[in-house]
Parts: sequence; structure tokens; C-alpha cells
Amino acid sequence: MPTQRRQAPQEEVDLRLIELLAEQNRRVPLPVALLLVIVAGLGVRVLPDWIPLLWLALALGVLLVRWRLLARLEAQTDRPAGDRVRAAGFMSLASGSTVALTLFAFPMLSDAERSFITLLTLGLATGAVGTTAGRRILFLPYVLPMAAPLPLLWAFTPGPHPPGWTEFSVGLLLTLYLWVLGGLANNAWRNFTESVQIRFQERALNEQLTEALSQANQANQAKTRFLAAASHDLRQPLHTIGLLVAALSLRHMDARDREVVDLLSQVTQALSEQLDQLLDISKLDAGVVAPAYKIVDLGEMLRMHHAEMRAVIEAKGLRAVLDAPTGVRCRTDPALVLRVLRNLTENAVKFTANGTVALRLRVEDTVARIAVEDTGSGIPPAEQEMVFEEFYQVGNPERDRTKGLGLGLSIVRRLCRLLDIDVDLRSEVGYGTAVILSLPLQTQGATAPPAGEPARIHSFAGRTVLVVDDERSVRTGMRILLEELGCRCLEAASGEEALRQSRQHRPDVILADLRLRNGENGIEVIARLGAALGPIPALLVSGDTAPDRLLEAQRAGIKLLHKPVGLPTLQAELARMLENVAS
Repeated sequence: MPTQRRQAPQEEVDLRLIELLAEQNRRVPLPVALLLVIVAGLGVRVLPDWIPLLWLALALGVLLVRWRLLARLEAQTDRPAGDRVRAAGFMSLASGSTVALTLFAFPMLSDAERSFITLLTLGLATGAVGTTAGRRILFLPYVLPMAAPLPLLWAFTPGPHPPGWTEFSVGLLLTLYLWVLGGLANNAWRNFTESVQIRFQERALNEQLTEALSQANQANQAKTRFLAAASHDLRQPLHTIGLLVAALSLRHMDARDREVVDLLSQVTQALSEQLDQLLDISKLDAGVVAPAYKIVDLGEMLRMHHAEMRAVIEAKGLRAVLDAPTGVRCRTDPALVLRVLRNLTENAVKFTANGTVALRLRVEDTVARIAVEDTGSGIPPAEQEMVFEEFYQVGNPERDRTKGLGLGLSIVRRLCRLLDIDVDLRSEVGYGTAVILSLPLQTQGATAPPAGEPARIHSFAGRTVLVVDDERSVRTGMRILLEELGCRCLEAASGEEALRQSRQHRPDVILADLRLRNGENGIEVIARLGAALGPIPALLVSGDTAPDRLLEAQRAGIKLLHKPVGLPTLQAELARMLENVAS
């Protein structure tokens, strides 16, 4: 059922009318005053001087009072608009009646003078249609006193000669004109009220849209907070499990125990990847992902991606196809584009039972087009836009975990918007899907060299690591893993405890949770330790993915890893920090 439009109340119409009166009041008085002076000059010819001058003083006085009253009405916001309109109506009556006094001289005027007075009066009456918007309470009190007697005066007032056919005809024409003028006033008022109604409805719609947008923003913020909270609460225990599994994997064990540990590691890794997708959404929504633009060879990038994904594609019994000429250059962020391609390729593999998954690169004019194609089940037309929404999946009502969370294409859309890449999805049910990325070609500049592998320190024996975390299980799990790596581990649940431990044994590295109890956070603890002991390499390890937390860590300039942290990542980061200390 369509929403019923609200009608503008009379108060609203009267307020807009008062605004119109105030606007006209700033322009009309001066020309009207000049006309009054001319009329007074005409009266001097047929009347004693004092009479036209007295009338002129009265008319100018009424004009001045009306001018000041209308100027004040707009500012009297505490007074009902209807009362202010009625006050303006009384002033219209006073003005019209003052002008009507000139008609007492009508019998003494010549035909030319009568015509002049008639034209002047009709001109004022016609102008009143616009200055009053045709509102009867304003228009009629002004027009009737000065214009209604004119037809009778022309038809029956003797002049230099008795009234005849001409005078009766003029009286009839004046009557018709006033009747038409009344109709014009009615139309003007109707048009004015309709315009106020349209403005009122537009304002009401804008308010509704603003409210709807505010509610949508609040819902989106609530969703982001929920995802961040859920992600944080799940990451904490998963991080502990991952640490313990990693510690077990470093020990010698028989084949049966190794099989169990490997399975635990695979399950933990799968859940970690799904949580990372939630993190990616939070990062992109927070605006903390800054593209690192480089000139890259798209063909070489696709070859590298194909080499990475080929085993995954063929493991499902599909044929991996690569059709990508080299030498096609573009300025973009290769890491983020590879993330887009990885999401698209993984999505194609998930929903393709047999056939091929192909990567193709084509050049059309000044645009490079990368296509990820599959021969899967395809997407119905009605769902092709919805697949880019969070958590939406085609053909997965049972929420099969092997098909992910439904965030891959949502991340693709966000990344492509960030990189200004056009995305075109083409799909036909039963024949497959193609997602095409369009990037502008780059003809100037040298391509960026591939990143070299940083040097690694493989032995952490004798190194002291301070772990600051308010979760005892996390501290214990991290201590067990670090000890398996040969490190000495200091544990602290608060900034005060961390400072006390560090003064006894200065740590080589600090691993701190971002959010601690009692309002503390890892950034403050790291700064406090640095002020007391001098600079110490530090890393934030957190399960908190809220956008404001991500921005906080970015502003502090401390690298942030999100729980669960895998063993290879932890080893690489420890090596990086210790390598910086050594250098």
C-alpha cells in the first residue's frame, strides 16, 4: 500500500504567505508612493490644495504603517500565523480605503482624468494579485473599496456631458475585468497553496529519507559492531588452540599423533580464514586499507596467480586454463588485485562440479579486461546483484561450511571500489559464470620489480619475549609455543605487571593485546615501557576487529596482527623485529 502523503497544515501555508508579503514589502512601497504623489498632483487641479495634500499625507502615513507592520510580522514567530495574516488584511483594507477616497473627486474630472485614475486604480488592483498571492482576506479588502465603485461611477456619474453609450460600455468592461481579476486571484491562490503543498511534501520526504538513511547507517554500524564483537570472542579461544597446536607440531611424535595434530591444524586454519574474511570487511569499512599503487604487468601477475591456484583447481578434477599475454601494463595495487582474483577463483572452484576454471586477459582500446570464467551452475538473473551482498550465497540453504561464509564477492566489490576497478558479472544458469575486471592501461613508467624475500632469523634461542594479554589461556598458549621456539617468555596481564617484569628482565620483543582490562590497551602499555626502558620492538596481537580499533592501531604506527596468529606468521614477525634490533 503506498504511503499516504501528508497535507500541509494551514499554519504552513500562512507562514509561506507571510514570507511572500515580507518580500514584496521590501520592493512595492516606493513605486506606490510615487503614484500617490502623481494622484495628489492631479487632485490639486480640481480641488483646493489642502484637500489633496491632506489626502497625500494620510495615504503616505498608511503606506508607512503598513510597511512597518509587514516588516515586523515575519519576525513575530511566537504569534500564530493566522493572526498575522488577519493583521495584514486590516492593513490592506486601510490602504484600499485610502486610495478609494480619490473617487470622491470623480465627478469633477474630465474624461481623460477619469481614464487616468481608472487605469491607475486597475493597475494597483492587478498588482495586488501577485503581492497577496490572491488570498481573499488580503486581496478583497484592498481591491473592493477602490475598484468596485468604478463601473457605477462611469455608468451613472455626470461629467462634462450626461452619461451615454460609451460610459455604460466602459462600466460594463470594468465589471468584466474585475470579474476576470477575481478569477485570476483565485487561480493565483490555488497555485500558491499547491506550491506550498509540494514544498511541504518534498520536505517531509527528505525528512523520511534522512531518517531512513540514519536508520540504515545505525543498522550498518550495529552490524559492524556485532561482527567485530563476535569475531573477537571467537578469535580468543581459537588463538589459544592455534598456539597449542603449533607448539605440538614442533614436537617429535608418532604417525598417529601427527595425523591428529595435522587435522587440528587444518580445522583451525579453515576457521581462521573465515574469521579473516570478517576482518577484511571491517578493515575496508574502516577505511584503513590504503592501496600501494605500482605499475605492474598484468600478464605476469596472472601467471603468478595461476601457478598458485592451479593445484587447488586440479585437485577438484577441473581443468585450469590460462590465456594471458604479457606486456599488458596497469597502475594498481598488485596485492589487492591478487586478493580479488583469489576470491573470484576460489568462488569459481567452489561452484563448479566439472569443466574448467579459466583466467583470461584481453585488451580493448585503452582498457585491460581480466576475466575469471567457470563452467559451473551459473547464477539466476534475479540473484546476480545480491551475490555481492554480505553472507548471501546461491544454492547453499544448508549453510555448507565448505562453501564459505558468503563474504568473498562482498570483499571483491569493496576492493574494486577502492581501486576504481569496474566489475561486470555475466552468468547463465547451467552454463557458468564470468566476472570481468576492467582496468585502464598504463603506457608510461617502468614496472615494479617483484618483491624479494626478506632475510629471516631462524633461531630464537635465548631471546626474551614479553607477552601482555589479560586472557590467562592466551598467555599460557603463547608461552608454551615461544618456549618450543627456544625463547624465554615473560607474562603480564596489565601495564603495571609488564613494567615490573621488564625491569627485572629487559625483553627483546613485546607482544601485546590491543584491548586489556580496566581500560588499558596495548598501545599505551608499549608507550609506557618505551618511556621507561627505551625503544623496544613491539607487535600488537588482537582479536578485536572493530573499525575504530583498526584506526587506533594504524595511527599509533604499530603493526597489528589478528588472532589467531599462525606459526609461520609469528616466526616471520619475530624474525623481522629481531633483525631490526640486530641491524
